Formats: sequence, C-alpha cells, structure tokens
Amino acid sequence: MTSHGERLNTTEDNIQIVREAFNTFNTGDITRVSEFISLQYFNHESQMDPSRSKLRGPEEFIDTVRNLRSAFDNLHYQEQETIAAGDKVVSIVNVTGKHTGNFFIIPPSGNRISYRAVHIHRIVDGKIIEHQAIRDDLSLMVQLGVVGPKSDQYESLFQTWKAWKGL
Repeated sequence: MTSHGERLNTTEDNIQIVREAFNTFNTGDITRVSEFISLQYFNHESQMDPSRSKLRGPEEFIDTVRNLRSAFDNLHYQEQETIAAGDKVVSIVNVTGKHTGNFFIIPPSGNRISYRAVHIHRIVDGKIIEHQAIRDDLSLMVQLGVVGPKSDQYESLFQTWKAWKGL
C-alpha cells in the first residue's frame, strides 16, 4: 500500500492486466471489463469524437471494443514487446483485421489492415486508469483507401514507401 492507500502491483501484475485488455479486443468478450478497467478510466484516443469524449470508465472501454470489432473482422492485437515500470505499461503491438464495417466515418473497404502501435497504460489499484496510443495512422489510412499521393508526381515515391512498409 502507498501513503495514499493505493495497492502496489508488481510490474508483472501490471503487464498481465494490460494483456487482459488486449485479449478483450481479440475476443470481444466484455464480461470481465470491470475487473481490469477503473471507474475513472480515461482514454486519450476517444477525445476527438464529441460524443465518445464524454465516456469514462468501463463504459468507454466497452464502446471502443464494440466500435473496433464491428469495423474490423478478425481484429487481433499481437504483442511484439512490453516494458513496464512503476504504474506504466508500454506495449508495442501489431494490429490486424479486415475492414468490413464502418470505422467511425470511414465506410467498409473490404481491405486487410496491419499496422503497428505503441499503447501506454497507467495502472492504479490493479486497474487500468489511463490509456494513450501512438499508432502508424498513415499506414492504416493508406490501407483503408483514404490516403494516397497528392499528384502523379509523387506516385513513385508513394509506391516505394508502400513497398518499404509492406503495404
């Protein structure tokens, strides 16, 4: 216990808590979310959407799981590397799936997606209280068909970049 009454978890405990969150995205099973998501949970990634920015706690996490799983069939978060220190867990993951539903305002493309992301979770009293991500959004938007070269002048550069990224 800390002087503030918070329970101290080991870094391995914290890593397992984050793995449960990723497993929820992989399976869609939201029945145990309240066991690892704090009532005060804040997701930085939902702040750009006016209605989702008001959500907190397990409700926000469940909404995110449902939105992503309805947009991407076979959604899967594959852990590449995880580092934990204190109350933070940083995970590098590869995210894959097939875009078969609306991804917020982007209609289904039928395209497969695969991109890397860094997820940073903060754990307090054995539950995730905060989340933020650094994603390769450019690769994702290219795969969804939203982004391409501005003009023919950049087509060869764009194709070279896509090949280098494996897109």
